[in-house]
Amino acid sequence: MLAIQPLPTLVPLATVPPWQSGPAVAQGLPATYTAVPSLTPVTALPPTPTLAPTATPTPLPTAAPSPTLDVAPNLFPQPVFLSYLNQAPAVVDCGQGIYFRSQFPSAVDGPWRTYSVYLPPCYGQDGRVYPVVYLIHGSIQTDSHWLDLGLARYADTAINSGRSAPFIAIMPYSDELGNRTSGGERSVEGITVNYLLPFVDNAFCTWATAAGRSIGGISRGGYWALEIAFLHPDLFSAVSGHSSHLRFETDPARYNPLATYATANLLAMRIWLDRGETDFLRVGQDQLHNRLLAAGIAHEYRVNPGGHNDQYWLAHLAEYLDWHAAAWPKDRLAYPPCLK
Repeated sequence: MLAIQPLPTLVPLATVPPWQSGPAVAQGLPATYTAVPSLTPVTALPPTPTLAPTATPTPLPTAAPSPTLDVAPNLFPQPVFLSYLNQAPAVVDCGQGIYFRSQFPSAVDGPWRTYSVYLPPCYGQDGRVYPVVYLIHGSIQTDSHWLDLGLARYADTAINSGRSAPFIAIMPYSDELGNRTSGGERSVEGITVNYLLPFVDNAFCTWATAAGRSIGGISRGGYWALEIAFLHPDLFSAVSGHSSHLRFETDPARYNPLATYATANLLAMRIWLDRGETDFLRVGQDQLHNRLLAAGIAHEYRVNPGGHNDQYWLAHLAEYLDWHAAAWPKDRLAYPPCLK
């Protein structure tokens, strides 16, 4: 576990200017999300070598207090709505979830960092906690990447139909740290473990244990998801890497999942790996699969038609979200009350 670093003195979150007038414009970030067409269910293709984990019962969540950190209470303000909605609704209705962009405090590359969040239908009305999936974007994308692929639309449909457990999705913006660091306290890893997770568990109604958290990522985000989960298996119950960027030439062994799997306790971790047949990063992904296989570490590995692009990830988005949600109870009443 990384040590929690002291946070700097911060301005109140309410004074943060709207996204359009802030520093984001200079970074080339989108002011709004791009509409995407409705997804058509994709027929699952037969996997190439797969070591499927043995099904184990998922423990029902129990009420747990939010983590207590040695920082001032006002460092965990309620999230503010920035670009994606003109006005924050009082509650999320029971037909459609919402998504918006906000900020959280961080002493690393802060004082504020950006994230997007999807809240499921009925959030705030049924008084329950929710499991959370943390989803990390690729190297040339932003925190809108998963939403641009259609996450909110698919999640609404799957949750309302009873196909999926209700869940919160947190999508942080990695910015240049995602590409110029490999791990450690002053990286995406440190920010996620020390600042993002505690903030989310304090600001939202979350199932705040490893059983209620999973993490996944696309391309460079797949590296980060695997890096964080393998080094912090006590924080997550599942990890997925989609077209993951895995190379020793880029990331040293002390952080690289190609090496850290050997010393990580992954017995209770659900692991999903997939790639396109023509993915230019396929060598590293095959290496991780083969090493997990040789070590007897249960995981799923799928090779599908396609390359390393949005078209491939769009085609499999439904599979990714279904896989993360599969371990969680679908019945809202199975979750304890939110104590916030």
